[in-house]
Amino acid sequence: MQVLRRNEQSLFVHEAEALSLEEEDLVPVSLSISCTDEEKALLFPQLPQASSMPQVSLGTNQFRNGPDVTVKQKFRDDLLRELRNGWKDTEATEARFIRLVEVLQRDGCAVFAGLIDVERFQQLIDDYSKIMEKVGTRAFLHSFSNLIEHPDFLKNTVYNHAVIHPLLVALMAYMMGGPIRMTDVRGKDTQPISINSQDNMLHIDNSPFREEYKILLGWERSSPRGPSGQNFTFLPGTHKGNRHIRSEESALPWSTENDSIFLTNEAIDGVFSFQKDITGLGPTVVEVQYPEKPISVLFNAASLVHHRYRTEHGSPRSCVIAAFDLASDNPGALTPIERKKAPQSLAELLLGYQNGTQVQTFCSLLAFDAPNIESTINDILNENLESILVDTAPLTLSGDRLISWKESVINAPFTTSIKLEAQHFLHYAEESISQELLIKKLTAAMDYDKHCLLDLIIYQDGHEEVRKRARKQVWTMGTEEIAQRLAPWLPALVGYKFSTADIQQPQNLRSKANVVSILIQDSFPEINFTSREYGKTEDLEIVSARQLIIDLGESITRYERIETYITTNLFLFWAVNQVLSRLDWAVRQEVIGISAVFLRTYVASVLLVEKL
Repeated sequence: MQVLRRNEQSLFVHEAEALSLEEEDLVPVSLSISCTDEEKALLFPQLPQASSMPQVSLGTNQFRNGPDVTVKQKFRDDLLRELRNGWKDTEATEARFIRLVEVLQRDGCAVFAGLIDVERFQQLIDDYSKIMEKVGTRAFLHSFSNLIEHPDFLKNTVYNHAVIHPLLVALMAYMMGGPIRMTDVRGKDTQPISINSQDNMLHIDNSPFREEYKILLGWERSSPRGPSGQNFTFLPGTHKGNRHIRSEESALPWSTENDSIFLTNEAIDGVFSFQKDITGLGPTVVEVQYPEKPISVLFNAASLVHHRYRTEHGSPRSCVIAAFDLASDNPGALTPIERKKAPQSLAELLLGYQNGTQVQTFCSLLAFDAPNIESTINDILNENLESILVDTAPLTLSGDRLISWKESVINAPFTTSIKLEAQHFLHYAEESISQELLIKKLTAAMDYDKHCLLDLIIYQDGHEEVRKRARKQVWTMGTEEIAQRLAPWLPALVGYKFSTADIQQPQNLRSKANVVSILIQDSFPEINFTSREYGKTEDLEIVSARQLIIDLGESITRYERIETYITTNLFLFWAVNQVLSRLDWAVRQEVIGISAVFLRTYVASVLLVEKL
């Protein structure tokens, strides 16, 4: 076994080629850091003037964009007119449809069960399981799949009504007041675990300036039964308000992701107070544990306070989560399509291109399914049949269960605690390490840290939407992919002496992120970075990564937790990696040097936290 010295220039060669090492070869490392108490106090300055203010209020509803009341009502009238043409018992069916609308208006959520029969649902499970087996991330928090990349699953008419049933689509469109399109869809398998992590905390979704609805299809993993663990949980009536909006005179209104995450007694009590003012009741918390049948939950994600209640009890859960926006608010397509080709089905319409002008096409395709909508309405309001509207009143938490829920929301461990409990430390006392072990330690740490809390900005015009693709690419990286992509970066770490100087000041990191964003934009003059529509997937990838880099740089100047500082640097490193291969040689060398700073800052801050 030999110790190989680091080539100082090897990181900055064409394609950043990996070191040519055998797995048993040792390389010099310094995976430890020393720091005095005084240095610690200076390294992670708090920014109280920019701290988040998680709350719900009626006043901030004024900042929502979208069609005016007259336009919305005209669409609703047009939609009902088209649907009536296909209904047999017109008056009764319309009255029942409005009854379902009133549930959404009152609670912000409606829970349906058994929208398709057991045989068809079993086929859904079989096809979903094949996807998860092939591409699921299998992370400690959950196994995740980006179902946008599997349109055949979404278009399968045998079972897709469990997710995009025409009744649910009609209800969403009626509530939002215009044609809608699917903007995101993902699959998740969740094991029992108690944790506060990204996408898992009590929150409102990040759409404060527009409306967004979601459909969550949930079932006990591998079984055509409803969930009995890791359950969707919501606070009825809270959808009447909106999150905190920052509206300083010198800037356009904006918000942040942390402005609608409720993790403290004060924040939760504030939500309960708002709920009581609106409903006259409360505190009211509904945990949708309904093991009898798979559930399809339709809810106002942009306004309703909700979360996935992760606990160490109950059964593993699988779910498909689909998001829907008004096409006029968020024009585009979920999947690449030929714009000249008219959609032939509701699924094609929802996944294909829309910009809000296709009102007649939207209403006509829904009207084609009017008989199905009518029969389903009749079924779900007759509790003796397969499909039902679930009465959520018996699912309301009270007594010890309500107390336990609140304690879990506030006190569930954060990702870093779980990572360290699992003994995933970067610290290494020896002065040399095998390449295999070094990559293994880094991969394990990153696999946890990419699930910690970010706090990205949300713009009034919604142009942050494009960053979702790049962000999702980081989230969905499995351990094998992380390890493979890390190998070329070992020269940035091998033989490097880490110190507190590597923990960069936030403004310095933002400056470096801005430099990268300018270099990316200058490298692709043919791309219109301000457009919302991109003909090539490759162009979208570049635009998405650049926007994510810009917003990560902005957010790190107002981080509130050391965890967020660490994860923001990690995301900066991986976001830059998404574009490296598309840059020319000279620009790539400059960007590699900046990305190495993000990586070293990440490693140094992790090493410091391990000492705290």
